[in-house]
Amino acid sequence: MLKKSRLFTPGPTPLQPAVQEALARPILHHRTDEFRAVFKECTAGLKQFLKTDDEVLILSCSGTGGMEAALVSVLSPGDAMLALVAGNFGERWAAIGRAHGMAVTVLEAEWGDAVPAERVAEALDRDPRIRGVFVQLSESSTGAAHDVEAIARVTRGRKDTVLVVDAISGAGAMRLETAAWGVDVVVVGSQKALALPPGLAFVSMSSRAWAAAERAETPRFYFDLARERKAQAAGESAFTPAISSVVALRAALAFVASMGGVDELVRNAGVLGASTRAAAQALGLPLVAPRAHGDALTALYAPSGVESGAIVKALKAEFASTVAGGQGKLKGQILRIAHLGYYDATDILGLLATLEIVLRRLGHRFDLGAGLAAAEAEYLRLTP
Repeated sequence: MLKKSRLFTPGPTPLQPAVQEALARPILHHRTDEFRAVFKECTAGLKQFLKTDDEVLILSCSGTGGMEAALVSVLSPGDAMLALVAGNFGERWAAIGRAHGMAVTVLEAEWGDAVPAERVAEALDRDPRIRGVFVQLSESSTGAAHDVEAIARVTRGRKDTVLVVDAISGAGAMRLETAAWGVDVVVVGSQKALALPPGLAFVSMSSRAWAAAERAETPRFYFDLARERKAQAAGESAFTPAISSVVALRAALAFVASMGGVDELVRNAGVLGASTRAAAQALGLPLVAPRAHGDALTALYAPSGVESGAIVKALKAEFASTVAGGQGKLKGQILRIAHLGYYDATDILGLLATLEIVLRRLGHRFDLGAGLAAAEAEYLRLTP
C-alpha cells in the first residue's frame, strides 16, 4: 500500500512548504546588502515571535550551542548557578555549567513533574551567591512545563541573578511573554515550532543579561555574544552564518505572521495537545506529565503488556510515521508525539487513528475508535 512519510517528533519537525522553497533558492553571499536586509528582517521578526524589544541574536549552531552561548555569556568560572532538573534537558544545563567550572546547585523534580517557583525562591534565599537560574520552558524529554512566569517573579527582584530559559521546544508552542514576565535570556532552536531544519539557534538578551555579560569572564570565542551583538546590529553575523537557513527563517516568520502571529501558533499546539491527551486517557495510555503537561508534545507510557519501542517501530513500519521514544531514564518506556510547529488537526487525528490500529495489532484491548472519538470531542469543544 502507498505510504507517505510523516514526522511527529518534537524536533526536527516537518518543514513548511515556504521554507522548503526558500531553501532551494540560489545561495546569497552573506556580506551583501541583500543578505543584510534579510538578516535584519529576521531579527525583527524574532522579536515579535519572542515578544521582546531586546536584541535577539542569530547563531549558526544547534539549540545546545545556544544554551552554552547563553551560559558562558552571563557567568564566570566559579559562579554559583541553579539548574532546575526535571528531565534530560534540565540535566544538560547542569552538565554545561560543570563543564565551564561553575558551582552548580541542582533542584530536582520527578521526571514528568516540574520544579515549583517556591522551591526556587527558597534556594535563592539559602544561597544569595547564585548568579543565574537555568530552566526549561518545555522539558521535551517528558512533555512537562515549568511555570516560567512564576519563576520570573522570583528572579526579577534579585538584581544580581538572571533567569535563563531554554525555550527551544517551548517557544511557539506554549505561552511565553519574554519582556512582560522579565525573562533575562531565552534560547530557541530552529527545528521546533518555527519548522526549519536544525542548524540555527536564537538567543534573546535583556539589559540585565547584558550587564551580567559585561562582568562575565568565562573564556569564549565563537560563542561571544557581545561580538555577535555588535556585528548583528549592522545586519551581519560575526562569522559565516547558515545563509540558506536564514533565508528560510524569513519565510517561516512570514508564515507565523500570516496565521495571526505567535499566539495563534501557540493556540494550535494547545488544541492538538489537548486532543491527544483526551485520546490517551480513552485508550488507557498514562501521561508522563499528568499534572505539569505542556503543549509542545505529549509523552505517553505504553499500556500494560506492550513495549513502547514496539509501538514506535510498528507506526514506522506500517504507516511510515515517526514518533519519538524516550530519553535518559525513560528510554524504552515511553513514546512522544509532537504538536509544535507545522501540524494541523488532520495530522494528529490521522496519527491517533493509526495508533489505535497499532495498539490493537499489539494486543491492547479497547473499543476501537475510542481514542479518536475522545480527540474529536475535545477538538470540537476547543474550536466552537
